[in-house]
Amino acid sequence: LLGTSAHQELDQDQLFAAVSLFSRTIVHPDQVPSVILQACRAALAGPGVAHLALPANLAERAVDRPAYGVVHLRPVRSAAHPDDIADAAALLRETQRPVILAGIGAADAVEELLELAESLGAPIIKTLRAKALLPDDHPLTVGGLGLLGTRAAVNAVQHADVLLMIGTDYPYRDFYPAPDVPAIQIDLDPRRIGRRFPVEVGLVGDAAMTLAALGGQLTPKPDRSWLEHAQQDMRRWRRWMRRFETSDASPLRPERLAAVVGAHLTDDAIVVCDTGTVTAWVARHLAIREHQSFTLSGNLASMNYGLPAAIGAQLAYPDRQVVALVGDGSFTMLPSDLITAVELDLPITLVIFDNRKLGLITAEEEAEGFADQQTALPACDLAAIARSFGASGYRVSEPEDLEVTLAKALTDPHPAVVDVLVDPDELIVPPQIEMAQALGYAEAKIKEFFGVGQQEGGFEVITNVLR
Repeated sequence: LLGTSAHQELDQDQLFAAVSLFSRTIVHPDQVPSVILQACRAALAGPGVAHLALPANLAERAVDRPAYGVVHLRPVRSAAHPDDIADAAALLRETQRPVILAGIGAADAVEELLELAESLGAPIIKTLRAKALLPDDHPLTVGGLGLLGTRAAVNAVQHADVLLMIGTDYPYRDFYPAPDVPAIQIDLDPRRIGRRFPVEVGLVGDAAMTLAALGGQLTPKPDRSWLEHAQQDMRRWRRWMRRFETSDASPLRPERLAAVVGAHLTDDAIVVCDTGTVTAWVARHLAIREHQSFTLSGNLASMNYGLPAAIGAQLAYPDRQVVALVGDGSFTMLPSDLITAVELDLPITLVIFDNRKLGLITAEEEAEGFADQQTALPACDLAAIARSFGASGYRVSEPEDLEVTLAKALTDPHPAVVDVLVDPDELIVPPQIEMAQALGYAEAKIKEFFGVGQQEGGFEVITNVLR
């Protein structure tokens, strides 16, 4: 698409054909039954989007031909090639410090994953999309990786001598181990093998079957010192996090809000997380338990994901508790979606981390050394907005009111919004702080203090010293 002339009109069919795995325009009513079934089969066989265009002049036409056939596809399940499994097993037998990075593609292979990790004595790192893969307090997991991850996970990767990736396309290359560390990757899609990090052994196949075959060629390692070191590292991280999660400071710390929400969830709750600083607080401080579900806009990182996703989750699982954790910036993008929740009387709960600004944008600006520009949001009673739509609206401004109000909202049989005022100056601290980030932040704060947006005059001397 980028190669087309600016003056060349791109036909709609061409556009969708370029981005979809199936695209068809229906031109006659008789096509409808068979073409719709083809589209459904393509979507199920994915991954990808199936697109159908139905012209308005055909939309009200009658269809004489009945649909035939059913859409019933069993996924093709097979383990990776035996030779590749043997190569991976040989590599794992020699490892002393293995680390497993597990993504959402391992969702159907949890039992096999745990058996292999226990046998190898390997800590498991979960990608954010796979947060609910294992409970956050499971002894084999050391949390997530990346800027929103844990120090224990970063340490494990930095000292690993083998990396085993399962069902993940984790994109942040700065958090992978050194390039000379051998890696094994399991994925259904051969195009993903080695895409993010050099791979010594690629295993194309079903995760559960491949892990089972791989484990069958290994014997349990008696030395548990590597795993025990990672577990001790994780306990230190949790103690550090607990200081923030139990703080009585006012304004209320967002870490405490995330932890309290997690503690009040039902055992089978569905947790929906929006995009922004709320993602960091939820990733680190909301402890997912077994049988709970977690989702977020993992690929697109779209703001305003939380409310519509919560509506969809509640419609799909009417008997489960659905809680969305969103920022005030995301909620105010499209609060009118509450009308749908009210009309359908869905008992969803929206917890708003209200810091009166676009906090993630502020953090990104300051990390690069820029003064905060145009990220503030006007103070607004979001609980009152919820009530104007017909939902229940609750507002929390003091830490001592949090638990009582939250408990009431979570048991409300109608759509409920809890507007919680959190500290707007609370920082997202990376698990490993780079010198450039620290200098950038210091530079930004000096600029903000002096009201300077650009390096000029005598101020340039200060920033040069910082650099």
